[in-house]
Amino acid sequence: MLKILRHKKTAKKVWIGLALIIIPAFALWGFGGAFSSRQDNKPLGKIFGRQVTDLEFKDSLSAVTTSAIMRFGDKLPEVEKYLNLEAQAWQRLVLLEEAKRRGIKASDKEIVDFIESLPYFQYKGGFDNKTYDQTLRYAFRLKARAFEEQTRQNLILNKLYKQITDNLKINDKDADQAYDKENQEISVYYIASLIADFTKTIKPQESELKDYFEKNKETFRQPISTDKEKKETLIPEFQSVKQKVKDTLVNAEAMKKAEEKINQCAQELKTREFKDAAKKCGLKVKGTPAFKFGVPIEGVGPSDKFWEAAKALKPEQASQIIKLPAGFYIVKIKSILPRDEKKYQKEKPEYRERLLNQKKDEVFNQFIIELNKKAG
Repeated sequence: MLKILRHKKTAKKVWIGLALIIIPAFALWGFGGAFSSRQDNKPLGKIFGRQVTDLEFKDSLSAVTTSAIMRFGDKLPEVEKYLNLEAQAWQRLVLLEEAKRRGIKASDKEIVDFIESLPYFQYKGGFDNKTYDQTLRYAFRLKARAFEEQTRQNLILNKLYKQITDNLKINDKDADQAYDKENQEISVYYIASLIADFTKTIKPQESELKDYFEKNKETFRQPISTDKEKKETLIPEFQSVKQKVKDTLVNAEAMKKAEEKINQCAQELKTREFKDAAKKCGLKVKGTPAFKFGVPIEGVGPSDKFWEAAKALKPEQASQIIKLPAGFYIVKIKSILPRDEKKYQKEKPEYRERLLNQKKDEVFNQFIIELNKKAG
């Protein structure tokens, strides 16, 4: 028991944000009761080869419950159905086990300081013992000792997060490129060699379809059981999949023709202007409106590859061939809207911090994936 906390009447002027009690990359929230009063020590499962008792799991579930109440408050009933509470409780146990293996600890003083800083327990600008007791009793449905132990674990998990991510950095180049992706608008001219333009010219005979089917039977294998464990399949009769065979063959041939045509155009671009090269190959040049990275372009689809290709080009330079589901493209810059440098420099410190936090989350999430494999 941290008796010093419940008798202390003064509090710090500056309190730490709620986010610090919840690991940034892995939000441990949930809803349930305080389960630690049930003395059930039967084995429930294993992590790192160690038995986890029913009581230990319920304590972990209680901890994610508390975080859920902190995070969602009276909105919790609305989101409760979307939370996989048991999975989060197990994940918490895995992370705590790893922290223990690394020798990470949290002192009583750290727990006292942290709890004193939380807004839930503040009254008239300071920590209040009565507010603390009532909040634990009626909001969290916990005894002080259980809450303080959960807080110790949360601080340990936060230290684990920092240990994994504190060496990560975001340099100016990374920030500039990411900011441009989110904000800069580009428009391009493009030459397209589309698969659909060639499908109408391909009319295979039945003998060709049968030959294609014989050479690619495995492509048309079908499941014969809904049992995912058994995964039984068979190769169907040709007639039953004839249309599928035709569609597959036509699409494959059309793709070859589309690729041959764009390759021809790429060769012409070595000695001709953009429009002249397209005309020589029987293709047309089209233009796009200004678009941001990731925003779909009408008639093209996802803009990611167009944006990245254009961003790397010099004026009047043609890109390498870009492959998209609809076909093949070559682009050149139409216009690039300059970055608002004054605005960017003003936003840059906060933007870099956000990028860094995203990078930390990605690294920690990957750490969790690898840790789960080891934990079994």
